[in-house]
Amino acid sequence: MADREGEVAENELARQLATLALAEVGPSGPVEAAAAAGWWNLLARLGLFPPLVVVHDLGLLLTRARQGTPRRIRRVPAAGAGPVFERYEALLGAVAGSEAMDELQAAALADETVAVILASLLGDVYLRWPGRPRVSLAGALPLVSPAFERERAELARAHDPSWAVTFLQRLVEHERSLLARLEQLESNALRLLGLFPLEAGGAGGSLAELYQLVSTAGLADVVDFSLQLLPSLLETKRRPSAQRFSIDGYASVERRGNLDALLPGELAHDDEVFGLKALSDDLLYYGHERRPDAARRLHYILVDASASMRGAREVFARGLALALAKTFTLRGGDVWVRFFDSRLSERLDVGRAPRRELPRFLTFKSERGRNYARVFGDLAAEVARLRRESAREIALTFISHAECHIPLPVVEALARDATLYGIFVLPSKPIDLEYLPRLHRHQVVTAESLARGAEKRRRALEIVEDAALDR
Repeated sequence: MADREGEVAENELARQLATLALAEVGPSGPVEAAAAAGWWNLLARLGLFPPLVVVHDLGLLLTRARQGTPRRIRRVPAAGAGPVFERYEALLGAVAGSEAMDELQAAALADETVAVILASLLGDVYLRWPGRPRVSLAGALPLVSPAFERERAELARAHDPSWAVTFLQRLVEHERSLLARLEQLESNALRLLGLFPLEAGGAGGSLAELYQLVSTAGLADVVDFSLQLLPSLLETKRRPSAQRFSIDGYASVERRGNLDALLPGELAHDDEVFGLKALSDDLLYYGHERRPDAARRLHYILVDASASMRGAREVFARGLALALAKTFTLRGGDVWVRFFDSRLSERLDVGRAPRRELPRFLTFKSERGRNYARVFGDLAAEVARLRRESAREIALTFISHAECHIPLPVVEALARDATLYGIFVLPSKPIDLEYLPRLHRHQVVTAESLARGAEKRRRALEIVEDAALDR
């Protein structure tokens, strides 16, 4: 059964590679073909199965800057399809010369990001393509195969690529729509994503969330404000020092260390066993250094997402929350971010996996009203449990507005287990909240602070610096 599935996949790969005889972007060889197959597999996970030639040409334009200038290459003629190729070549030229493409090419695009951009550009055209398959019969295309080394003209003789011409025809008929979608892509959101390192073994978010990130309108203000703040924070990283213990004491037992710190019991092994354990990093050593307890601190950021926070408040709150998360991460410890309205939303672990969580952070939309008593009551119970079970230091920062009325007993309960820092954005009247004296510190962002871009940025960075004190 497995052999049969492998044969079907190889046949589909050869059929798709045959369409590269129609490609207009070069130079292109086996490496580029394999990259295009990888993008095609990611598109298939989103339910799109376009001809590989289009994925290849647009993908190379996205990842090669001006090296991917369209040019004609030798291809197998298709009856009555000459004008289609001329229009297709003109379309690729318009894509390559667009300002949006310049911005996209300036970013380091991961394969997942390339795939969601292609999905955004080709999705509507694909749904209008009469020849589209409902499902992929072969599953994922093999990324290692002798077929990548075969001549494309030879593949085209064995597997007629004319079936792809109907898709090219549909594509050039919707040229304006494709170019409009290209201009509407949130390229700044991809730049913002690039400011965060790619966590080990992880992608920059799920494909569906990345697709939503590049396709959702209305993110520009939040993204632009975040891009104003984050570069100012990238040079503020403080490397946590290590505490050195005396020579006759140790902090822990480690898998790595110097020979003079080797546990005496490890020397009792036979030579062969000792050598094997050394090669596999399985020896035990005394550790004389320990990182400070800052790594046990939990930075908890809550962002009001209720309808009262729309507009200028939302832009400032989300940009500030992202800047705070970045700063706290650089200083050590875990960083959790949660939105709230009438209840707490799912936790975003922005400190450990920012590339995965950023799409959800930027695209989160509230669908409920507000109930601050319930939200902070649930929060107080959670914080008390965290303190009881893990004995961690918790620094709680919440961003809301002047009507964030929390019962005083709830605030007092929170203050017993966490350091509280409140940020109130754009109050429409003087703040009259009885729990303010119970907060460790608080900030008020007025309309004057949000009136000008430079002042808004200065005020946000001022809050970030203040909130980071003693944390």
